[in-house]
Amino acid sequence: MRITKYILSLVVLIAAIGCQRRPLEYFYRPEAKIILKVDWSDFPEKPTGMTVFLFKDGEAGQAFSTSDVDQTELNISAGRYKLFVMNQSMTEFGGITFKDMSSYDDAEAIISKVTSKWYAIMKGVIASQEGEGDELHGVGAQPEDLGIAIADEFTITEDEVKNFEYEYAKWRKGHGKKDGDGEAADDAPVDKDAPALRTISAVAHNVVSRLHVKIYFHNIPTLYSVRTSMEGLADSYLLTKNTTSQKEVAQLMEKWDIHVTSPDGVDGYVETTIHTFALPNGEKSVTGRDPQKNVFTVQALHKDLKTITEEVYTVGDKFKISFPGKIRMQMDLEVGPINLPYSPGGDAGGFISYVEDWDDVIDVPIPI
Repeated sequence: MRITKYILSLVVLIAAIGCQRRPLEYFYRPEAKIILKVDWSDFPEKPTGMTVFLFKDGEAGQAFSTSDVDQTELNISAGRYKLFVMNQSMTEFGGITFKDMSSYDDAEAIISKVTSKWYAIMKGVIASQEGEGDELHGVGAQPEDLGIAIADEFTITEDEVKNFEYEYAKWRKGHGKKDGDGEAADDAPVDKDAPALRTISAVAHNVVSRLHVKIYFHNIPTLYSVRTSMEGLADSYLLTKNTTSQKEVAQLMEKWDIHVTSPDGVDGYVETTIHTFALPNGEKSVTGRDPQKNVFTVQALHKDLKTITEEVYTVGDKFKISFPGKIRMQMDLEVGPINLPYSPGGDAGGFISYVEDWDDVIDVPIPI
Protein backbone atom coordinates (compact mmCIF):
# COMPACT_ATOMS: atom_id res chain seq x y z
CA MET A 1 0.00 0.00 0.00
CA ARG A 2 2.81 2.41 0.89
CA ILE A 3 4.52 1.72 -2.41
CA THR A 4 1.26 2.24 -4.30
CA LYS A 5 0.63 5.58 -2.50
CA TYR A 6 4.20 6.68 -3.24
CA ILE A 7 3.79 5.92 -6.94
CA LEU A 8 0.45 7.73 -7.11
CA SER A 9 1.95 10.78 -5.34
CA LEU A 10 4.88 10.80 -7.78
CA VAL A 11 2.51 10.62 -10.76
CA VAL A 12 0.44 13.55 -9.40
CA LEU A 13 3.65 15.60 -8.83
CA ILE A 14 4.91 14.95 -12.35
CA ALA A 15 1.53 15.87 -13.76
CA ALA A 16 1.45 19.09 -11.76
CA ILE A 17 4.94 20.05 -12.93
CA GLY A 18 4.07 19.15 -16.49
CA CYS A 19 1.13 21.56 -16.44
CA GLN A 20 3.41 24.49 -15.55
CA ARG A 21 4.28 25.09 -19.15
CA ARG A 22 5.03 28.51 -20.51
CA PRO A 23 3.58 29.33 -23.90
CA LEU A 24 5.87 28.75 -26.89
CA GLU A 25 6.02 32.46 -27.68
CA TYR A 26 7.79 33.01 -24.34
CA PHE A 27 10.84 31.33 -25.82
CA TYR A 28 10.41 32.56 -29.38
CA ARG A 29 10.49 36.23 -30.27
CA PRO A 30 9.65 37.06 -33.88
CA GLU A 31 12.37 39.13 -35.56
CA ALA A 32 12.95 40.84 -38.86
CA LYS A 33 16.21 41.39 -40.73
CA ILE A 34 17.40 44.96 -41.13
CA ILE A 35 20.33 46.01 -43.33
CA LEU A 36 22.54 48.77 -41.89
CA LYS A 37 24.67 50.63 -44.44
CA VAL A 38 27.47 52.97 -43.30
CA ASP A 39 29.13 55.56 -45.53
CA TRP A 40 32.81 56.12 -44.56
CA SER A 41 33.69 58.53 -47.39
CA ASP A 42 33.86 61.48 -44.95
CA PHE A 43 36.35 59.63 -42.72
CA PRO A 44 40.15 59.74 -43.26
CA GLU A 45 40.21 56.06 -44.24
CA LYS A 46 37.83 53.13 -44.23
CA PRO A 47 38.24 51.25 -40.92
CA THR A 48 38.90 47.53 -40.62
CA GLY A 49 36.01 47.11 -38.20
CA MET A 50 33.11 48.93 -36.58
CA THR A 51 30.90 48.66 -33.51
CA VAL A 52 27.13 49.07 -33.65
CA PHE A 53 25.29 50.40 -30.57
CA LEU A 54 21.58 49.56 -30.73
CA PHE A 55 18.94 50.96 -28.35
CA LYS A 56 15.30 49.83 -28.15
CA ASP A 57 12.51 51.89 -26.54
CA GLY A 58 14.87 53.57 -24.09
CA GLU A 59 16.30 50.27 -22.83
CA ALA A 60 19.99 49.77 -22.10
CA GLY A 61 21.86 49.46 -25.35
CA GLN A 62 23.39 46.41 -26.97
CA ALA A 63 26.69 46.51 -28.84
CA PHE A 64 28.40 44.21 -31.29
CA SER A 65 31.52 44.56 -33.41
CA THR A 66 31.93 43.41 -36.98
CA SER A 67 34.45 43.54 -39.80
CA ASP A 68 31.63 44.21 -42.29
CA VAL A 69 32.03 47.98 -42.29
CA ASP A 70 30.05 48.84 -45.43
CA GLN A 71 26.90 47.05 -44.36
CA THR A 72 25.81 44.55 -41.75
CA GLU A 73 22.64 42.72 -40.74
CA LEU A 74 20.51 43.32 -37.65
CA ASN A 75 17.85 40.83 -36.53
CA ILE A 76 15.49 42.78 -34.30
CA SER A 77 12.00 42.45 -32.85
CA ALA A 78 9.21 44.99 -33.09
CA GLY A 79 9.88 48.28 -31.33
CA ARG A 80 11.26 51.80 -31.63
CA TYR A 81 15.03 52.02 -32.17
CA LYS A 82 17.98 54.37 -32.14
CA LEU A 83 21.50 53.39 -33.12
CA PHE A 84 24.94 54.79 -33.73
CA VAL A 85 28.14 53.30 -35.08
CA MET A 86 31.80 53.97 -34.39
CA ASN A 87 34.94 52.76 -36.11
CA GLN A 88 36.69 49.83 -34.45
CA SER A 89 35.86 48.57 -30.93
CA MET A 90 36.21 50.44 -27.64
CA THR A 91 39.29 48.43 -26.67
CA GLU A 92 41.23 49.54 -29.75
CA PHE A 93 41.63 53.16 -28.63
CA GLY A 94 44.56 54.20 -26.49
CA GLY A 95 43.99 57.97 -26.42
CA ILE A 96 40.24 57.72 -25.70
CA THR A 97 38.20 56.15 -22.92
CA PHE A 98 34.45 55.64 -23.18
CA LYS A 99 31.73 56.29 -20.63
CA ASP A 100 27.99 55.44 -20.40
CA MET A 101 27.99 53.63 -23.74
CA SER A 102 24.88 51.65 -22.73
CA SER A 103 22.91 54.93 -22.69
CA TYR A 104 22.09 56.55 -26.03
CA ASP A 105 21.81 60.06 -24.59
CA ASP A 106 24.84 59.89 -22.29
CA ALA A 107 27.43 58.06 -24.43
CA GLU A 108 30.69 59.97 -24.17
CA ALA A 109 34.27 59.74 -25.47
CA ILE A 110 36.85 61.14 -23.04
CA ILE A 111 40.48 61.94 -23.75
CA SER A 112 42.76 59.59 -21.81
CA LYS A 113 44.97 61.22 -19.20
CA VAL A 114 48.75 61.10 -19.32
CA THR A 115 51.53 61.95 -16.88
CA SER A 116 53.90 64.79 -17.68
CA LYS A 117 56.66 65.68 -15.24
CA TRP A 118 57.46 68.76 -17.33
CA TYR A 119 53.90 70.08 -17.16
CA ALA A 120 53.65 69.41 -13.43
CA ILE A 121 56.90 71.28 -12.75
CA MET A 122 55.88 74.16 -15.02
CA LYS A 123 52.59 74.50 -13.11
CA GLY A 124 54.33 74.17 -9.74
CA VAL A 125 52.75 70.81 -9.03
CA ILE A 126 55.17 68.49 -7.25
CA ALA A 127 52.66 65.76 -6.37
CA SER A 128 51.94 62.84 -8.67
CA GLN A 129 49.36 63.20 -11.43
CA GLU A 130 47.16 60.24 -10.56
CA GLY A 131 44.13 62.32 -9.56
CA GLU A 132 42.12 62.95 -12.73
CA GLY A 133 39.78 65.28 -10.88
CA ASP A 134 42.52 67.82 -10.23
CA GLU A 135 42.51 70.22 -13.16
CA LEU A 136 46.23 70.85 -12.69
CA HIS A 137 46.77 67.16 -13.41
CA GLY A 138 44.37 67.04 -16.34
CA VAL A 139 46.86 66.48 -19.15
CA GLY A 140 45.27 64.75 -22.13
CA ALA A 141 46.64 62.32 -24.67
CA GLN A 142 46.08 62.77 -28.38
CA PRO A 143 42.87 60.95 -29.37
CA GLU A 144 42.83 58.66 -32.38
CA ASP A 145 40.47 59.44 -35.25
CA LEU A 146 36.96 58.56 -34.08
CA GLY A 147 34.23 58.11 -36.67
CA ILE A 148 30.64 58.31 -35.46
CA ALA A 149 27.61 57.52 -37.65
CA ILE A 150 24.14 58.22 -36.24
CA ALA A 151 21.08 56.72 -37.93
CA ASP A 152 17.65 58.30 -37.86
CA GLU A 153 15.29 56.85 -35.28
CA PHE A 154 13.07 54.12 -36.74
CA THR A 155 10.16 51.87 -35.70
CA ILE A 156 9.43 48.26 -36.60
CA THR A 157 5.79 47.20 -36.10
CA GLU A 158 4.43 43.79 -35.15
CA ASP A 159 2.67 43.53 -38.52
CA GLU A 160 5.93 44.26 -40.35
CA VAL A 161 7.68 41.49 -38.45
CA LYS A 162 4.89 39.01 -39.20
CA ASN A 163 4.92 39.94 -42.88
CA PHE A 164 8.71 39.62 -42.99
CA GLU A 165 8.60 36.14 -41.46
CA TYR A 166 5.98 35.08 -43.99
CA GLU A 167 8.04 36.38 -46.92
CA TYR A 168 11.23 34.92 -45.50
CA ALA A 169 9.58 31.47 -45.11
CA LYS A 170 8.58 31.58 -48.77
CA TRP A 171 12.08 32.62 -49.80
CA ARG A 172 13.67 29.89 -47.69
CA LYS A 173 11.38 27.29 -49.20
CA GLY A 174 12.47 28.29 -52.66
CA HIS A 175 16.20 28.69 -51.94
CA GLY A 176 17.00 26.12 -49.29
CA LYS A 177 18.27 22.57 -49.70
CA LYS A 178 15.69 20.16 -51.12
CA ASP A 179 14.65 16.93 -49.44
CA GLY A 180 12.92 13.99 -51.09
CA ASP A 181 9.53 15.73 -51.26
CA GLY A 182 10.93 18.80 -52.95
CA GLU A 183 10.32 20.98 -49.89
CA ALA A 184 12.95 23.08 -48.13
CA ALA A 185 14.73 21.07 -45.46
CA ASP A 186 14.71 22.32 -41.87
CA ASP A 187 18.48 22.63 -41.87
CA ALA A 188 18.59 24.85 -44.96
CA PRO A 189 21.30 27.49 -44.47
CA VAL A 190 20.41 31.16 -44.02
CA ASP A 191 21.58 33.00 -47.13
CA LYS A 192 22.90 36.56 -46.97
CA ASP A 193 20.86 37.25 -50.09
CA ALA A 194 17.65 36.59 -48.16
CA PRO A 195 15.17 39.49 -48.26
CA ALA A 196 15.37 42.22 -45.60
CA LEU A 197 12.52 44.23 -44.18
CA ARG A 198 14.32 47.58 -44.42
CA THR A 199 17.65 49.29 -45.09
CA ILE A 200 18.94 51.88 -42.62
CA SER A 201 21.72 54.28 -43.67
CA ALA A 202 24.17 56.40 -41.70
CA VAL A 203 27.16 58.60 -42.60
CA ALA A 204 30.27 58.50 -40.42
CA HIS A 205 32.01 61.74 -39.46
CA ASN A 206 35.35 62.17 -37.72
CA VAL A 207 34.69 63.90 -34.38
CA VAL A 208 38.42 64.42 -33.77
CA SER A 209 39.84 67.72 -35.02
CA ARG A 210 43.31 68.96 -35.96
CA LEU A 211 45.13 71.80 -34.25
CA HIS A 212 48.01 73.14 -36.34
CA VAL A 213 50.43 75.44 -34.49
CA LYS A 214 53.26 77.56 -35.89
CA ILE A 215 55.73 79.49 -33.68
CA TYR A 216 58.08 82.04 -35.20
CA PHE A 217 61.57 82.59 -33.77
CA HIS A 218 64.34 85.13 -34.25
CA ASN A 219 67.88 83.79 -33.79
CA ILE A 220 66.59 80.28 -34.45
CA PRO A 221 70.09 78.69 -34.76
CA THR A 222 70.35 78.84 -30.97
CA LEU A 223 67.21 76.71 -30.55
CA TYR A 224 67.64 73.11 -29.35
CA SER A 225 64.07 71.97 -28.66
CA VAL A 226 60.57 73.26 -27.95
CA ARG A 227 57.83 72.23 -25.58
CA THR A 228 54.36 73.73 -25.37
CA SER A 229 51.04 73.20 -23.63
CA MET A 230 47.59 74.35 -24.67
CA GLU A 231 45.05 74.69 -21.87
CA GLY A 232 41.30 74.94 -22.24
CA LEU A 233 40.73 72.36 -24.99
CA ALA A 234 37.72 70.03 -24.91
CA ASP A 235 38.13 67.02 -22.63
CA SER A 236 35.31 64.91 -24.09
CA TYR A 237 32.80 64.50 -26.88
CA LEU A 238 29.10 63.67 -26.44
CA LEU A 239 28.68 61.10 -29.17
CA THR A 240 24.97 61.34 -29.98
CA LYS A 241 24.71 65.09 -29.37
CA ASN A 242 27.39 65.95 -31.92
CA THR A 243 29.13 68.37 -29.59
CA THR A 244 31.97 68.66 -27.12
CA SER A 245 31.24 68.83 -23.40
CA GLN A 246 32.05 71.77 -21.13
CA LYS A 247 34.90 69.88 -19.48
CA GLU A 248 38.42 71.10 -20.28
CA VAL A 249 41.85 69.55 -20.55
CA ALA A 250 45.40 70.63 -21.35
CA GLN A 251 47.21 68.96 -24.23
CA LEU A 252 50.94 68.92 -24.88
CA MET A 253 52.82 69.46 -28.13
CA GLU A 254 56.20 67.80 -28.15
CA LYS A 255 57.03 66.87 -31.75
CA TRP A 256 58.04 69.74 -34.02
CA ASP A 257 59.39 70.43 -37.51
CA ILE A 258 61.80 73.34 -37.95
CA HIS A 259 61.93 75.69 -40.95
CA VAL A 260 64.46 78.47 -41.64
CA THR A 261 62.96 81.36 -43.61
CA SER A 262 65.62 84.07 -43.91
CA PRO A 263 68.67 83.88 -46.21
CA ASP A 264 71.02 84.45 -43.29
CA GLY A 265 69.47 81.53 -41.39
CA VAL A 266 68.48 83.69 -38.43
CA ASP A 267 64.69 83.68 -38.73
CA GLY A 268 62.41 80.69 -38.93
CA TYR A 269 59.55 78.82 -37.34
CA VAL A 270 58.63 75.47 -35.85
CA GLU A 271 55.28 73.78 -36.46
CA THR A 272 53.27 70.79 -35.35
CA THR A 273 49.78 69.32 -35.66
CA ILE A 274 47.97 67.48 -32.89
CA HIS A 275 44.66 65.62 -32.63
CA THR A 276 42.09 67.12 -30.28
CA PHE A 277 38.36 67.34 -29.61
CA ALA A 278 38.73 71.10 -30.33
CA LEU A 279 36.98 73.70 -28.14
CA PRO A 280 34.65 73.00 -25.17
CA ASN A 281 30.89 73.59 -25.20
CA GLY A 282 30.73 72.88 -28.92
CA GLU A 283 32.22 76.28 -29.74
CA LYS A 284 32.90 76.63 -33.46
CA SER A 285 33.72 80.33 -33.62
CA VAL A 286 36.20 82.49 -31.69
CA THR A 287 34.63 85.81 -32.66
CA GLY A 288 34.41 87.85 -29.45
CA ARG A 289 35.70 84.91 -27.40
CA ASP A 290 37.64 85.56 -24.19
CA PRO A 291 41.38 85.17 -24.95
CA GLN A 292 41.95 83.79 -21.43
CA LYS A 293 39.97 80.65 -22.26
CA ASN A 294 43.05 79.14 -23.90
CA VAL A 295 46.49 79.69 -22.42
CA PHE A 296 49.38 78.64 -24.66
CA THR A 297 52.77 78.23 -22.97
CA VAL A 298 55.99 77.94 -24.97
CA GLN A 299 59.30 76.84 -23.47
CA ALA A 300 62.37 76.85 -25.71
CA LEU A 301 65.53 75.04 -24.64
CA HIS A 302 68.74 76.50 -26.06
CA LYS A 303 71.76 74.68 -27.42
CA ASP A 304 73.71 75.20 -24.21
CA LEU A 305 71.07 72.88 -22.63
CA LYS A 306 70.75 75.32 -19.74
CA THR A 307 69.00 78.42 -20.94
CA ILE A 308 65.22 78.30 -21.18
CA THR A 309 63.05 80.95 -22.81
CA GLU A 310 59.40 80.94 -21.80
CA GLU A 311 56.52 82.83 -23.38
CA VAL A 312 52.84 82.67 -22.37
CA TYR A 313 50.08 83.63 -24.78
CA THR A 314 46.33 83.96 -24.29
CA VAL A 315 44.90 82.69 -27.56
CA GLY A 316 41.21 81.96 -26.93
CA ASP A 317 40.27 84.33 -29.74
CA LYS A 318 43.24 83.66 -32.05
CA PHE A 319 42.30 80.33 -33.64
CA LYS A 320 41.51 80.23 -37.34
CA ILE A 321 38.76 77.63 -37.71
CA SER A 322 37.72 75.86 -40.89
CA PHE A 323 35.85 72.71 -41.86
CA PRO A 324 37.90 71.08 -44.62
CA GLY A 325 35.65 68.07 -45.12
CA LYS A 326 37.28 64.90 -43.88
CA ILE A 327 37.91 66.21 -40.37
CA ARG A 328 35.42 67.91 -38.10
CA MET A 329 37.38 71.10 -37.47
CA GLN A 330 40.84 72.37 -38.24
CA MET A 331 42.29 75.11 -36.09
CA ASP A 332 45.39 77.07 -37.08
CA LEU A 333 47.37 79.17 -34.63
CA GLU A 334 50.42 81.34 -35.22
CA VAL A 335 52.37 83.10 -32.46
CA GLY A 336 55.66 84.94 -32.16
CA PRO A 337 58.14 86.00 -33.19
CA ILE A 338 60.05 85.01 -30.06
CA ASN A 339 63.44 86.73 -29.81
CA LEU A 340 65.88 84.11 -28.60
CA PRO A 341 69.04 85.39 -26.91
CA TYR A 342 72.24 84.22 -28.49
CA SER A 343 73.47 80.92 -27.06
CA PRO A 344 77.10 79.76 -27.59
CA GLY A 345 75.88 76.23 -28.19
CA GLY A 346 77.88 73.80 -26.07
CA ASP A 347 77.79 70.11 -26.94
CA ALA A 348 74.36 70.10 -28.57
CA GLY A 349 73.99 69.38 -32.24
CA GLY A 350 71.04 70.41 -34.36
CA PHE A 351 67.42 71.04 -33.46
CA ILE A 352 65.70 68.19 -31.62
CA SER A 353 62.11 67.76 -32.84
CA TYR A 354 61.15 65.52 -29.93
CA VAL A 355 62.55 65.32 -26.40
CA GLU A 356 61.06 62.65 -24.16
CA ASP A 357 61.72 64.63 -21.01
CA TRP A 358 63.83 67.57 -20.01
CA ASP A 359 65.79 67.40 -16.74
CA ASP A 360 63.78 66.97 -13.56
CA VAL A 361 64.34 70.58 -12.53
CA ILE A 362 66.38 73.19 -14.42
CA ASP A 363 66.88 76.07 -12.00
CA VAL A 364 68.03 78.91 -14.20
CA PRO A 365 66.86 82.49 -14.63
CA ILE A 366 64.41 83.00 -17.48
CA PRO A 367 65.41 85.91 -19.76
CA ILE A 368 62.80 88.66 -19.99
